[in-house]
Amino acid sequence: MPYFKRKQKSVPNRVIPYEADEQKAFVQWLEVKKLKFTAIPNSTWTPSGWQLTENIAMGVRSGLPDLLVIIPAKQSKTKKACMLFVEMKRIKKYTIKEDQKNWINAINTIENVEARICFGADEAIGFVSEFLTTRS
Repeated sequence: MPYFKRKQKSVPNRVIPYEADEQKAFVQWLEVKKLKFTAIPNSTWTPSGWQLTENIAMGVRSGLPDLLVIIPAKQSKTKKACMLFVEMKRIKKYTIKEDQKNWINAINTIENVEARICFGADEAIGFVSEFLTTRS
């Protein structure tokens, strides 16, 4: 199944956490696991026309996933280091843009590198856990 097609989960009548809140929860888990990671601040939005032009000239491109996670060989199930890209989305009420799909597909052509769109912190944790010798 492509990483960007998914049926929406049935969510009880409660407030659906924002993407930023899901990402913060995921980042806390990454910290506990002592994994090397970074957020990719790749937003091209700015009220400044000059800054937007400067960002584009410097190589900022929309659609690149939100986070980069490195799994060292000693923690990897495959005994090979790998790099994971995570595009965070809300559990429900999300939008997947065409440029995000294109980035995911392009990244997934590289050996030992995998990208996925994850719907909520739990799904992101599950994705990274697939590559670790010890889960969660």
